[in-house]
Amino acid sequence: MRPKFKSLFHPVIIFIGVQIAWVILMAIGIDWYFERSAEFQEFARRLRPDLLATKFDWIVLLEGSFLMLTILAGVYLIFVYWNKQAKLNQMQSNFVSSVSHELKSPLASIQLYLETLKYQDVSKEETQDFIETMLADTERLSSLIENILEASKSDPKSMELKMLPVKMDEFLNETIQGNESRLKAKGCNWEVNIVDSPTLLIDKRMMGMVFNNLLGNALRYSPSGLNLKIEMKNSGKNCEIRFQDSGIGIDKKDLKKLFRKFFRVQNSQTQNIEGAGLGLFISKEIVKSHKGKLKVFSEGIGKGTTFTVVLPLGSAVKNF
Repeated sequence: MRPKFKSLFHPVIIFIGVQIAWVILMAIGIDWYFERSAEFQEFARRLRPDLLATKFDWIVLLEGSFLMLTILAGVYLIFVYWNKQAKLNQMQSNFVSSVSHELKSPLASIQLYLETLKYQDVSKEETQDFIETMLADTERLSSLIENILEASKSDPKSMELKMLPVKMDEFLNETIQGNESRLKAKGCNWEVNIVDSPTLLIDKRMMGMVFNNLLGNALRYSPSGLNLKIEMKNSGKNCEIRFQDSGIGIDKKDLKKLFRKFFRVQNSQTQNIEGAGLGLFISKEIVKSHKGKLKVFSEGIGKGTTFTVVLPLGSAVKNF
């Protein structure tokens, strides 16, 4: 079947067609009844004149119309729930496919390097490079597993937080240093500008996941030699940590969907980029659990992306 004709059999098209057919059928039936009512009366006059003493019963017509509309509403609800289930099944399929690739790729890399170290004579410098690569792959696996475990919770909003006072400038610099090897490997030119540095009550491990996810996204969705600007400042009653990259950008129609579970931007530039569609969803839930907001802005494809973590200064610790 040709794709042009195959699209006509899409469930949405079929559903719309069925709805239109029901409405047309109901309209034709009512119109036909009113047009033939005079003939019915003439026939009744000849057959039994007493039948004409009964007035037209509008209640019967309204009951029939209500029943027809109820059937239409039932069909609509069935379609809505079916469509929702179909989307969930597709998301699950995409998730399993993405996670399978994400797990196999670093494991295969680690196995290859370990076999090389076992069966071949490798110089000290090469051994060190192998170890650093394997550590990076291990961190990638650990991050993925951690994201999956957080996303699998029945209610991410109820996550348990260990709130401790944290100096935000030191914490941000520690996170960047932990990603320094990845930044250099990508040829990234990064700039850190810390204007204000409050001490906030946060869960350091959880917020570290947020910063690592945002840094990881900037690296994955940007070409080599990207420019990355990281800024921290106070704005009103909030502390804002901004990650601005010069990557491939995001279409405006995808901005609102970006924080959905399993959602990934689908285009020619992202089809070969690894990811399970969980990082931003989890990051937003973590920031929300800190009574903050996670915002995203992009002017469009090819114009970079800016993520902003907004944390309330109400949780600031004074004299720390």
